[in-house]
Amino acid sequence: MLNNRYIEIIYISSTNIIKKTEIEYRDNLKLEDVIAFMLVNSIFTKKFLSTKYFGCFGKKIEFDYIIKKNDRIEIFDNLKMTPNEKRKFNFKKN
Repeated sequence: MLNNRYIEIIYISSTNIIKKTEIEYRDNLKLEDVIAFMLVNSIFTKKFLSTKYFGCFGKKIEFDYIIKKNDRIEIFDNLKMTPNEKRKFNFKKN
């Protein structure tokens, strides 16, 4: 990330294709605002985002989540458990 004026948005596909973008941070910015920005700027389609889950540093977040400076918004496919929960699960399994 360049500086704390921007938040990073990242999607990693099941085939490891990475799509990254940044959005300018502002006070009281919510996840739903970020989604609207991505739709208006044709970063992702409404159909694509309608089947995704969202997180921030490995924790699932909801549409009313208020974004903080330096947050990284992650877009997940088929979320059965958050990335942090999966790491814990895999660790316990070994």
